[in-house]
Parts: sequence; structure tokens; C-alpha cells
Amino acid sequence: MFGRDLGRVRDARARMNESPLGAAALAGTSFPIDREMTSRELGFDRPAANSLDAVSDRDFALEFLSVASICAMHLSRMAEELVIWSSAQFRFVTLSDRFSTGSSIMPQKKNPDAAELIRAKIGRIFGANTALMMVMKGLPLAYSKDMQEDKEQVFDAADNWMLALAAMEGMVRDMTANRAALAAAAGAGFSTATDLADWLVRVLGLPFREAHHVTGALVALAEKTGCDLPDLDLTDMQGVHPGITGDVFGVLGVENSVNSRLSYGGTAPAQVRAQIARWKEELS
Repeated sequence: MFGRDLGRVRDARARMNESPLGAAALAGTSFPIDREMTSRELGFDRPAANSLDAVSDRDFALEFLSVASICAMHLSRMAEELVIWSSAQFRFVTLSDRFSTGSSIMPQKKNPDAAELIRAKIGRIFGANTALMMVMKGLPLAYSKDMQEDKEQVFDAADNWMLALAAMEGMVRDMTANRAALAAAAGAGFSTATDLADWLVRVLGLPFREAHHVTGALVALAEKTGCDLPDLDLTDMQGVHPGITGDVFGVLGVENSVNSRLSYGGTAPAQVRAQIARWKEELS
């Protein structure tokens, strides 16, 4: 998501980095200025090609706010994940003291304040985008005083976006993954049942409908026995379907399940490492 956001920022800059200098009030100027030179000296890619559009347009601000809003939405979703992951019910990650605070009444509690504030401040960015859209929607094609309202929206959104990005980067950099809790959650709820069904289809040639039924029966057996699928006895499994062999244990268990996801973009460690390398190269 954030890779696409970076692409949107670069794309917006390439399209919108045009200099309005020389458009004058709306019709250009009779003075012999070199707009190519002034544009270049001021750091723009090129001069705006239409003087009327140059003074009446706020697409550069609207596109900035649109890009900011999409990225802000992604930041809010990630913040929600961190709030859930750091809660007492999950304990998937531990946030550092730099980005969390103690509770005012519960001494044992650690609040993910930075993540919660990111979720809240995102609304200001959405609001700025909507507000400027409403300002511009009915204006004629020249400068109107209404447009001075663009400053407050853009500056406030920029401040909050930069703050949210910095807070998210800091939280992710400092947080600690609680491996034991993550491993326990990954293996809970018969999470490898699909791997079992796929094995029945792939190895025994069962239609998926039948494999689904057999897997459900094996899950019921494991629940009754009080164990997970990898802990079932092979004889008991063969009582549900006689074609099951000991090879089935090669796909059961969380590590086996994860390691089998070798398709591009999958969760097998080799694929994850490949994606890490790809993103390091792309984002450098």
C-alpha cells in the first residue's frame, strides 16, 4: 500500500509541477519575460501552458490532498492493526514507551496512544480534501477570492500527514514481535485444515467437495480428542478415509503450511525474503 502511495506522490509531482509565474491576473503579460527560464530557476519542471488555467486551477492542491487522503487511509488501517495487535487479548506486538503511555487509572495498562491518534488525525486530512472540493466545485474559470481557503486545508493536511507518517515509522521501527503469542495464534482453530483438504485433492484425487467433507470429519475427531490435526493418530485418520497415508503429516502444522505457500507473493519464507529484497531495491 505504501509503495503505491509513494508512486502516487511521484506521479502527482511529475504532472503538477508547473510554474504559474507570468500568467499575471489571467491573460499573461505584455512584458518580454522568459517563462522557461523563470520556471527552471524556481525549481518547476515547466511553465503552465494556459494563463487562465494557471490562476484558476487548484488541481495541484486537490491532487496533493487526494494522494494524502489515500495514504492517510492506509496509515489508519495500519494503526488499527497495531491497536489490536498490542492489546491484552492478542499481545502480538509490544510498542515501545516512546509511542505509548500508561493508563490514568489502571497501572498495568499500556495504551497505544500514537496509533490511536493517527486514526483520529486522518479525519482532518479527509476533511481538508472534501472542504477544498466544495470550495472549487462552483467557481468560474478565473481567480476568485474563495480560493484563499486552499491554504488552511493544504497546510493542515500536510502537517498531520507528515506527523502520522513519522509516528507510524517510529512505532514500527521500535515495536517488538511476540513470537510465542504469534505462533500460538497461527496454529489455533485448526488453521491447517485447508492444507489437509488440498492434500486429499492433490494426492488422493478426491473432488474438493468430498475432501471438504473428509476434512470436516477429521476436525470433528480432533475436537473430540482434544488435539490439533497434526496430533491425530494415522489409524484414526484412516478410519475417516482409508486412503490417507503418513505423507499427510508433511502438510500439517503451521510451519509446513507456511512453507508450502511458494507462489509469487506468498508467505513462504523464501518468498517473503525475495519481497523484502525487492522492496529495499525499489524504495532506495
